Amino acid sequence: MSALQAIRKFRLHELKGLQAHIARNGPLPQAPPSKHAIALPNPFVPHLNPQTKRWTPPKYSLRRQAELIKKARLTGPEAVAALPPGPKMHRPGVVAKELRANQPKDATNVEEDEALAFKVNWVGKFTPEKVKSSAARVPLYENKKRMFKGHKWERTKERRMNHRYMLLRDMAKRVKAYKEYNHKRKPDPLKPTRSTKAKLPF
Repeated sequence: MSALQAIRKFRLHELKGLQAHIARNGPLPQAPPSKHAIALPNPFVPHLNPQTKRWTPPKYSLRRQAELIKKARLTGPEAVAALPPGPKMHRPGVVAKELRANQPKDATNVEEDEALAFKVNWVGKFTPEKVKSSAARVPLYENKKRMFKGHKWERTKERRMNHRYMLLRDMAKRVKAYKEYNHKRKPDPLKPTRSTKAKLPF
């Protein structure tokens, strides 16, 4: 499927699904009046059901939104302007103007396409989150003793290294004590060991 076909399919699919959306989530909120524009629910943002008072998640995931935006950019500025605003693209009209300004003169124009010709008033406002200033931000590890939890071998590494250093430091004494202990128990290692077990009577 080409990029233009994907955008065309998206627009027609949303137009056909208007009645199903109204039957499921109730009538659309009052949108600002616009001449020759069709009011459609924005599939990139959640919607509040007035009957159940619950939010319906976006119809398109962030991955699918990004794919549509990539295909629209490949198609042209008209296809970009035909998409609704969402988390992946806040202002499609502004992005379309920038693409028109940078578009070469001999580029193909898809303005006459029927699926992109009709105007749509997308119902569902998207407000991007305001980025806090660096002074108001709370660092991730502000009140924590250590930066991160880490693996268990990382947390116990210092203790293991101290124990290993202690063993290597006294290794000569430990080897000497081991040899003396075995020499006292068995002075002649070639002599067979005498059994200390009691013999059975049969």
